[in-house]
Amino acid sequence: MKVSWRRVVITGAVWLGVLYGVATLGRMYVRKYDVFLGDYVRWSPGVATDRPIHVFFLFVDHFEPSYDEARVKRWSDRYRALAARHRDSDGRPPQHTWFYPGEQTHPGIMAVLHDLTHDGLGEVELHHHHRNESEQTLRPKLETAIAEFQSHGFLKTGDGRTHFAFVHGNSGLDNSNGPDLCGVNTELRLLRSLGAFGDFTFPSVYLDSQPPVVNSIYAARDDDAPKSYARRLPLSALSDGSADLMIFQGPLVFALTWNPVHLFFDLDDGNIHPSVPASPRRVDRWIGAGIHVPQRPDWLFVKVFTHGVSSDADEDVTLGASFDTALSHLERRYNDGQRYVLHYVTAREAYNLARAAASGAPGDPAPYWDQPISRYLADGARVAASAVARVN
Repeated sequence: MKVSWRRVVITGAVWLGVLYGVATLGRMYVRKYDVFLGDYVRWSPGVATDRPIHVFFLFVDHFEPSYDEARVKRWSDRYRALAARHRDSDGRPPQHTWFYPGEQTHPGIMAVLHDLTHDGLGEVELHHHHRNESEQTLRPKLETAIAEFQSHGFLKTGDGRTHFAFVHGNSGLDNSNGPDLCGVNTELRLLRSLGAFGDFTFPSVYLDSQPPVVNSIYAARDDDAPKSYARRLPLSALSDGSADLMIFQGPLVFALTWNPVHLFFDLDDGNIHPSVPASPRRVDRWIGAGIHVPQRPDWLFVKVFTHGVSSDADEDVTLGASFDTALSHLERRYNDGQRYVLHYVTAREAYNLARAAASGAPGDPAPYWDQPISRYLADGARVAASAVARVN
């Protein structure tokens, strides 16, 4: 019997298509893409504008040194050397936001972070891991941590008020991943009552805590159920007091790849990790996510994250050649002064700029760096180019 190779090829192609479709659906289910896929399909960057685009680059570090002061001192020296090689449109070096665990404080590490902050290299904010808590048991723990931070000049502004950005340990904000990683259904209200202005935890792909909203900066109001932030409110709800926290998301972008193990597509969540180091190609993806507040499409926010001191590999990917190259690409391609203007910012500054954008603030971003949340007591000069190169 004569074999019809055309039929064999077509049949094989059909079966390959079916297998690929089944594998893709299985991957999406296992990795919980269904949590956000609906909004992703509806999402569009929508950043067309005839004005120069201001790019605000924010580096969020889940900074967990496990009491290793010597590692942090070495990390600090390497970071100073990296920062000395880079500048934004204002002549400002890269800004790191160290979300330091409030349950793991160490005075020597706090002193190193204070020096970095004072020298204009970033700001320290609150990170916290907890499990099986209630609002009544968690509140005093957070209060204790805040007091410890404030003894070093963090989380307190010049007027003596408490303000802070927050990252939840293990991405469990508002009991979204269950009580073993949190326990408090009213965590947004609790954080607000203690002085928090925004949460910078997300995205959290592969976890139930991932919001159903992608590539967005929005307001959230607490309720008595877990994952209250699943409902997106306009940022104006922060101004009138009807919302509790700003939810400040980083990029979440599907991208094609030649890797068959990944089924020829990747999901870039802005995580700087040894398995996915920063690169010029990823920088372009992050910019392409087009995260902005509707009132100012010419202001783009790029929030990437890391666990930059957890291991030697994490340190290298945060401070080594790959990230150096990515920053050089960012400065070369997105800081020409005509099409793009680059700004390195902290979490606090990014919050202020998003609030300004939501209010329709006109013109250049310069007037809005430090309002409504002013600088922390530990902060040094906003531009400290000469101090960057100093190595302790």
